[in-house]
Formats: sequence, C-alpha cells, structure tokens
Amino acid sequence: MRGATVYAQGQPIDLAVAMQAAEWLATLMSGETTPAEKTAWQQWRQAHPDHERAWKHIESVSGGLRELDAQASRQALAQRPASPLSRRGSLQLLAWVSAIGLTGWFGARSGYAPEMARAALADLSTGVGERRELTLPDGSRLHLNSGSAVNIRFTAKQRMLQLVRGEVFIATARETGMPYRPFLVETAHGHAQALGTRYAVRETEGSTLVAVEEGAVRLVPRHGHANLVLQAGQGGGMTARSIVPAHAVSPDRWAWRQGLLLADAMPLRDFLHELSRYRHGWLGCDDAVAGLRISGVFPLADLDAVLLSLPDSLPVDVRLRTRYWVQVEARQQR
Repeated sequence: MRGATVYAQGQPIDLAVAMQAAEWLATLMSGETTPAEKTAWQQWRQAHPDHERAWKHIESVSGGLRELDAQASRQALAQRPASPLSRRGSLQLLAWVSAIGLTGWFGARSGYAPEMARAALADLSTGVGERRELTLPDGSRLHLNSGSAVNIRFTAKQRMLQLVRGEVFIATARETGMPYRPFLVETAHGHAQALGTRYAVRETEGSTLVAVEEGAVRLVPRHGHANLVLQAGQGGGMTARSIVPAHAVSPDRWAWRQGLLLADAMPLRDFLHELSRYRHGWLGCDDAVAGLRISGVFPLADLDAVLLSLPDSLPVDVRLRTRYWVQVEARQQR
C-alpha cells in the first residue's frame, strides 16, 4: 500500500499519508478524543506539509460526515451486544460505514482500501445512488454516475480526467485556444481520447468500457501498440494490454443520466448487478433464476419498489434478510 499515490488538492500525495488523515478523522469523530490525542493530531498536521494538505482535503470531501452526532452514535452502540471491537474501533467502524456504505466497507475488508482512499481524495465524487452534473473549466459537460470519482488535470497541453472509479459521461466542448489541447479520460487500463464527441467511460475490475453517443473516441491501452477508434453508436473497451472489439450499443446505455435503467430481455443476474450500483449492501440471486429475462423501464430513485415488483413479472421471491441483504430466489410452491 505504501507505494501507491493518490491526490490531495490537485497534487500527488502518498497513500499512507491519506490513510493517516482518514484515521485521524475517525478518531476526532468518535466524541471520545482525549487532550493528548488532540495534541498528537495537531503535531501530526504540523510535522509535514503533506499531512496538512491531506487533512484539509479529506476534511473537505467528508463534508457533513464530521457533523454526525457523536452522542447519538455512542447511544446506538451502547444498545448493541458486546463484541471483540474496542469502543473506539466500533465508533470508527460506524464512521466508515456512514461514509462509504456497507458495499464500500466490505470492499475495504476484501482489499480495496487503496481504491477507497483514492476516491475519498478525488477532486469530484458521488456516493452510492447519487448522480452529479457540472461544467468543466473548458465548457465541457461532465456527468458522474453513482459511486464514481474523478480528478481534473487540465494543463496548457491537454485536458484530462482521471477516472478513479465508476462511470462518467462527457460532452466535450470545442477547443478554441492555441495550441490545441486534446481531451482524454485516463483509467487504470489506458486512455480514451475524444475526437469531438459525447461518450461514456466506465471502469470495471478488469477493463475499461467506452460507449460513443456522438463523434468518435480513440482507445489507447496503457501497454501495447494497438488502438481502436469507436464511432457514434459503437461501444468497445480495453484492458491494460489489449482492445475489446467494437460493437453496436443501444441508446439505453445512457438512460442513467435521466435516472432510469432500461432493460431489454436482460438476464436477471445482470439486471440485479446494474441495480446494485445504485444501492448499498448485497443484492444477488440464485443460479436457478439468474438466466430469467426481464424488460422494462425502471426508476433508479425507488429501487426498493423495483425489487418488490419482480414477483409480478417473474417466477421469483424476493428475500429481504435485512435492508442491506437482498436475495432473489425461485418462487416457492404454495
């Protein structure tokens, strides 16, 4: 983890420093900070300029998280059964779950803490279920999908977005200055260069997926010599060393910008995977029903209603073990 680099206030910073800032945030949020700990926190901030920069950044991106009612948190924890976690550890867990949701917490436990830290320190980000639209310095329009994060790296030579996680849609503005600055979206696998266009870029665990609504986009993997130009109506992708061939994409691909999920004979497992991007917790199905097909237009703002309506159109039961653990199973004979 120590070798990784993230960004704070637009400049590189070591991941270990970023995680230290996150630990201090959780400590101060606990409501049990001692005078000695507050002194140590101030000393840590003053020990190096990167410490102060990391603190300022994570403090700003955490927003209202720091305003959680510590007394209410302590009362809630006091009602829970004792566990091996220390009281401070429990409060830190509560803080992290409040900040990143259960999906993010389980991801951290599975080895995705570096990604979480990079997302927390990104210039722009959205939480699970949140979407955001804004204008970039050059006039381009940027849409962030649920659970997404980007850094903005505009220089005299290029316009670049670093996609830390999730999905973005960009409507690029015409570059009027000289010299011309190309517009790039960089991911872990390479970059997608706009050729006067409107396009979406989505990073998954193993590849980057790109879909072009208008214009064209050139895909260039991080390693290797191959590249691919996608035209309007086409999708494709790349790994760090190879190209995913072009194929036709449906306009449904961009429905999330209107808060909708459009399904056309989509396998149920894929449908639930898409829904899971917009809600916290576990959402899955049994293998016996994974291949069932579903069609329709579904509002992303009311996913509980969408899930509860599934038995009306498919031979399934929806089991809500908790609000954050939902399993779709074959319908039981009654």
